[in-house]
Amino acid sequence: MDETLLIRIAVPADVPALAALATHLGYPATPEAMRERFGRIYGRDDYETYVAERGGRVVGFAGVMHGLSYVHDPPYARLLSLVVEPGERGTGTGAALVAAAERWAQGSGAARMHLTTALHRDGAHRFYERLGYERTGARYVRKLSGGPG
Repeated sequence: MDETLLIRIAVPADVPALAALATHLGYPATPEAMRERFGRIYGRDDYETYVAERGGRVVGFAGVMHGLSYVHDPPYARLLSLVVEPGERGTGTGAALVAAAERWAQGSGAARMHLTTALHRDGAHRFYERLGYERTGARYVRKLSGGPG
């Protein structure tokens, strides 16, 4: 790839690309649904969204949030989403997005970055381990009755 990669903060005009990328990751999203989701996050001090742009086209994104804990004193950050187009995998795009999220986390006082990835995403596990992340536990999910999907 000869075009320079640009990592920047996402803006509302990026919503259609965010929706397509989320859908590609296996979480179908219409631009309308993503516009609502992004609208709840955009502009908050405790969240940030980064996009990777190559040749004027968004080819990946990462979402990160700042959090507080009951069991650790320093704040932490959580990488909520990371996705790059298949053609971008192995080019450093994902690592550049993670690095941007880590810089934001450190700048907001976080001492650790947490993330969750699905059990079936072996490639993602290897990617995060190459970046120095350690597998430390398991995640459990239970849908609550009466709540939205």
